[in-house]
Amino acid sequence: MSVEEAYRGWRGKAEKLKAVLGLKSEPVGVKYVDEVPEGAEEGCFTVCGAILRASEGKRIVLSKETCACPGGVKHIGLGEAKVPVKLLVEGEKLWADLAAFYRSSEATRRIAEPLKGLGRNVVLYPLKEGIYDPDLVILLVNAEQACRLVTLNQFWDGRQSSMEMRGSLCWSSITYPLASGNMNVSLGDISARRMEGWDPNLLIVSIPVRRLDGILKAMDLSTAGAAESSELFKEMASRMASRKYKAAELMEWLASKA
Repeated sequence: MSVEEAYRGWRGKAEKLKAVLGLKSEPVGVKYVDEVPEGAEEGCFTVCGAILRASEGKRIVLSKETCACPGGVKHIGLGEAKVPVKLLVEGEKLWADLAAFYRSSEATRRIAEPLKGLGRNVVLYPLKEGIYDPDLVILLVNAEQACRLVTLNQFWDGRQSSMEMRGSLCWSSITYPLASGNMNVSLGDISARRMEGWDPNLLIVSIPVRRLDGILKAMDLSTAGAAESSELFKEMASRMASRKYKAAELMEWLASKA
């Protein structure tokens, strides 16, 4: 595939995601690479900040040298970093004591450990640029858009991914979906959201790239995407919401339509 074909392909996928779901920001591609792409923003970024900037159209490169968060360096597999545990417990105040912190950390470690050796850099960029075949696609969504994606994800086989909302934003939005291969819906963590000024209404949906095409194809066939319900279903739903009919009456009416 040529660069031009890849650009058209990923641009089309990004545009379909935005149009069908009504996204307000750009879908974000996440790619582990050794070489730094051209056009990247200068400076040091947190992972939670890099996701936001990429959704705004910026190209961000995170490495062990340019990631501003020690936890982020560790969680996305860029290297080892000393985490200031005492500050997290006594300053961040998300755990009652050290025992609670270590219990929480051990739980996430057992579920998904950072994937090491994938690349020296993690590039977060607008998916529509088509500069890579991404490892992961991240969407910033509201609750209804997340609901639709969860439904689309299980459209073909009825199997739903196990989802994890615990842990840091970088762990739940990058580490867990990459390590598990599962689509994930994440709230992020409150410190990350406040630090980088996240919109209170945004959720994070992370889609491993191998699951993306199935979701895009399901959009054409499912009412969680762009498909229309049947007229019979619309009438049934209208009657159910009217506050006028008991369930037995509705089932009797439905039987009369068979």
